[in-house]
Amino acid sequence: MKSVNTFDLIVVFTYFLIIMGIGLFFMKVNKGGKEYFTGGSMIPWWMSGISLYMGNFSAWLFTGAAGFAYTTGLFTILYFAISPIAYWAGSSLTAAKWRRTRSISPLEYTLTRYNITTQQFLSWVIATNFTLSAGVQLASTCKLFAPIIGFDLTVIVIMIGSIVMLHNFLGGLWGDMAMDVVQGVILVGITFIVMPLSLHLIGGLGSLFDKLPPLSFDHTYNNVHYTEHWLLSILIITTLGFAAGGAQRFYSVKDEKSAKRVGRMAAVLALCTPLVFGIPPLVAKVYWPDLSQIEFFTPFIGKNPQDLVFVGLVMKLLPHGLIGVFIAAMLAATMTTLSTVYNMVSSIISHDIYKGMFRPDLDDKQLLKVGRIAALTIGVIVMTLAVFFVTSKFGIFNLMQAFFTLFNIPVVVPLAFGLIFRRVPKWSAVGAITWGLITGATVKFLLGWDIGPQVYLAFAMTFGIFATSQWTGELYKKNKTLLGLISATIAIGLAILFSRAVVGNPLGLDPQLQLGLAYLGALSLGASLLVFARLFAAEKDEERKMVEEFFKKVDTPIDVAKEVYGGGRRQVSTMPLVGRTVIFLGFLVAAAFFTHLEQLEFVAVTAMVLILWGFGGSLWIFGKRAERKEEEERALLAQTAK
Repeated sequence: MKSVNTFDLIVVFTYFLIIMGIGLFFMKVNKGGKEYFTGGSMIPWWMSGISLYMGNFSAWLFTGAAGFAYTTGLFTILYFAISPIAYWAGSSLTAAKWRRTRSISPLEYTLTRYNITTQQFLSWVIATNFTLSAGVQLASTCKLFAPIIGFDLTVIVIMIGSIVMLHNFLGGLWGDMAMDVVQGVILVGITFIVMPLSLHLIGGLGSLFDKLPPLSFDHTYNNVHYTEHWLLSILIITTLGFAAGGAQRFYSVKDEKSAKRVGRMAAVLALCTPLVFGIPPLVAKVYWPDLSQIEFFTPFIGKNPQDLVFVGLVMKLLPHGLIGVFIAAMLAATMTTLSTVYNMVSSIISHDIYKGMFRPDLDDKQLLKVGRIAALTIGVIVMTLAVFFVTSKFGIFNLMQAFFTLFNIPVVVPLAFGLIFRRVPKWSAVGAITWGLITGATVKFLLGWDIGPQVYLAFAMTFGIFATSQWTGELYKKNKTLLGLISATIAIGLAILFSRAVVGNPLGLDPQLQLGLAYLGALSLGASLLVFARLFAAEKDEERKMVEEFFKKVDTPIDVAKEVYGGGRRQVSTMPLVGRTVIFLGFLVAAAFFTHLEQLEFVAVTAMVLILWGFGGSLWIFGKRAERKEEEERALLAQTAK
């Protein structure tokens, strides 16, 4: 195994300077909250599509997911294959509608579609969910860098967390997306090199599949059970997650057509995920069947050493210089992922919570200031969480799954389907979130259900009360007796289900107390139907008219000339800048030719340089053409508007 040398550190330091330079470049673009949070709805669709893909990409994929792949084998390939399906299906549901909401926050539309209570409720739940997940992602990055750089984990958390805060403070959404493209090119290039080099270690792809254990749908990883039901639950969650969570990428482009292209672009990119990110950990499973016998992993025995198998392959296979590029790109991957989270959560806190509750008169420039302060605060919280998560014995993969499965269903159902279901009352979202959280918490923490069944029931309960809310409200007005019977049936049915499906006892409670609390959860779900039915029935005519006005806006196509280019606004130049940056990185990697390289290392460096120069040159050339075309289109639209 190699260790990091001076050349690698120079590459990392230079890359850091490039990141800060791009942040400074786009700082001048951010003149108000709209530019900082949405890029002025002028982000190119291809850039937003790459960013949507890379936004779900961080060091976690090389640590927690790699460790999961090492342990479960071919099962993880199926997990990775879910992404392209989810990107396509999720964006097909809502991409165009998100753009037509004309939002600058994922929750802005909930104020008029639902009500202030829903907006605030969702704001706090989503802010909590993404902040916790960001802590896991930062922890996974620090765990990746610890064995490479040799620094204390806490020091690395503070160092990388501080860099992320500074990058987000400077560049906003423009800076995030520009860096997503740069590090996307680099990481895809690196992984396409690592994959064949790793296969060479064991004699090729055929040899890999011959030596791997057969596909199994039953795995226990760090005391958490994973089956085919988990795979199906992930498909449900990610599809709805992209339908709702991709909002910022969809409304940051100029029109509906571009918004649809964003999702398709991400789906195409995700097709490579099973190969480039799934195969190397499987190679490690064959090449290093016992990690305790490998010196690189021995310091981490008992601390999930399998999380570092991808790093081990990089340190073994790549020459100096490319190791530095891998470190730098992984840092940037997490930086842009976390920075995107900070940007989105800060938009929720500043626009939906602070402005919505305390300062409704806040102007665009003041919103920018509040948003940046919020982003810094979130950064400090995430660093604190990461210090805890990085030492957790629960495992990074399991931590991510815990937050992902508990919070996502209750949030994404009303967010995504609120754009589609036109007749559901304003209180339907609060009912859906409440039922989803109670159900998820009960079956997960009290009954110890696996993730798959947990998601099935949470989705059924969340979507059930949401989709039937109009009918429930009408029933409250016409037949309260029947509604009471339905409420009692739900409570009794769930109580019977819970009593017969106690899988474990995660909290270590007395069995009688455990079952009593589960019964309380069932009772609260059944009884709350009566409460929510009353709220559903109380919707007034003026509230219904507000909803109708909202959907008129969603039905109205974007007027690009007026809404995007109005007031003489011009397209921000991005492709040539990104292209020049990638070309410069190609020259930086080419410096490795002046070091001692073995034959395969020479091939790896040559391939990486050609990839960087090829992509960089294409972005530069096509960027210039796109700018000219965009300028002509803007002029034509302006002339047509006159």
